[in-house]
Amino acid sequence: MTPERTLVCHLSMILRGWYVYMNERLHPLGLTSSQFPFLLHLGHSPGVTQETLARHFRIDKGAVARAAYRLEEGGFIRREVDPTDRRAVRLSLTEQGEAILPEIRLLDRDWEAEACAGIGPEGEQALRVLLAQVAGNVAGEGCLLE
Repeated sequence: MTPERTLVCHLSMILRGWYVYMNERLHPLGLTSSQFPFLLHLGHSPGVTQETLARHFRIDKGAVARAAYRLEEGGFIRREVDPTDRRAVRLSLTEQGEAILPEIRLLDRDWEAEACAGIGPEGEQALRVLLAQVAGNVAGEGCLLE
């Protein structure tokens, strides 16, 4: 372990590890790690617009549209034009999308357990508190996956 590495180096290694782990396990389900946050968010906020997702995740609207298209093609979500604002597209999980949520949440919890192995419950809680503080400092709000 090299604690003298920069914070961004450690965070990058952690995130890359999560992407690899999730991609390997989501592939058989027809999903990718980049689709995970969208599905998770739609599980909490059905009917959200693509524009709202773009603002929430701080990504380009085109990236959200492409992800939504792929998720729709896979049968995980449905896209519907908002009847009150024809420019807005609302996204919701399909039955297939709802059914997969517990499985992908479990994959994420399993990764966290592996990532936090050996630091104990108190260490994990302290890590969460510190990371939430850092995230709040740089993002101005809570976790973008929720």
